Amino acid sequence: MVPAPDTGPPPDDGPSTAVDGSSGDSGPFAHHVSRIIDRFDDLWPFAVVPLIVSLLEFEKVRRALGPAGSGFSINLELLLPSPLVTLWRFAKPPDPPRVTTRSPRDEPFGSPSFGESTPSGGATTPTGSAGSGGTDLMIETPVETVGGPLEAIGTQTMVWIGLTLAAYAVLSGILMAAYVGGIDRRLRSEPIALGSCVVTYAPRFVLYNLVVFGAVLLLLAPLVLVPPPLLIVLAFPAVVILGYVFYPVPFLFVVDDTPFLEAFRRSVGLTTAGGPVLSFAFWHVVVGVVSSFFISLFVSVGGAGFLLALLGSAPLALVLTAATVSFFQTRLDGDGPDAGEDGHRTAGTDEYGWAVD
Repeated sequence: MVPAPDTGPPPDDGPSTAVDGSSGDSGPFAHHVSRIIDRFDDLWPFAVVPLIVSLLEFEKVRRALGPAGSGFSINLELLLPSPLVTLWRFAKPPDPPRVTTRSPRDEPFGSPSFGESTPSGGATTPTGSAGSGGTDLMIETPVETVGGPLEAIGTQTMVWIGLTLAAYAVLSGILMAAYVGGIDRRLRSEPIALGSCVVTYAPRFVLYNLVVFGAVLLLLAPLVLVPPPLLIVLAFPAVVILGYVFYPVPFLFVVDDTPFLEAFRRSVGLTTAGGPVLSFAFWHVVVGVVSSFFISLFVSVGGAGFLLALLGSAPLALVLTAATVSFFQTRLDGDGPDAGEDGHRTAGTDEYGWAVD
């Protein structure tokens, strides 16, 4: 019998695809960002959402369009994956001028003036600062910044703050449901059906926002007892850890149609396992830090810089959110250990769970 000729090693059919949807040396974040850029022609209308939401922050827009300061203001933001990223997640507008309700001669030396401490956080987020004369509580709303001494806040003010947070949670929850749900369905080449997205996902997003606001208030409560520098040192690691552990939650609502409490449980399992979920979050933070550096420089320049930052941040925000949706579609619908467990995977989809045209 004549032995068969040696035909050499089997032909290379191309690089193998990892279970997280990445190939070769490309990490999951870079891979899914590349996929979103390739399909940006299908997704670009969604960039209107972060652009309009950024403009609706009237108080921040007014401050950004004010006279430019004497120098540049630089922000380095640790931006974990979020269902709705806007310009103000990358940059903070210049602080408003200080407002004094009492004349200097009526105020003891060293005590804080009303409005002396101005927050740089997001809309409707209460912040405060402790001083030798008491604590000021400032609330940033899309329209204006309001606040006063913590000791002077009564029941009526607390009710107003609660109603403001509740209204913001409802409106932003509806918007997130339509935005993330629409992106998810567009990536699957399904009809967007924004009304269906709102009905299906909005209740969970509203509850999620209320939980986040409640957690923020709990973190701010010790301001009265703990000096701000020490509080920042203690709170910063907790905020980063909690933000990472639960960042998949809002995306699980949409990609996997996961119930509210189950989404938190599954999020803990996904993030504590590390691997691609940790890698994706890490590179998302890196891109956020680099982007916020340049975007904040533009915002600090004034009118023209603000316009450039606004127009540049909207597509960037869309790419980041859509890449996160794509990543979790692959993790939950793809060829990995979790394949098909949510029932979305159907015939005619590629290895990324996207419909084949």
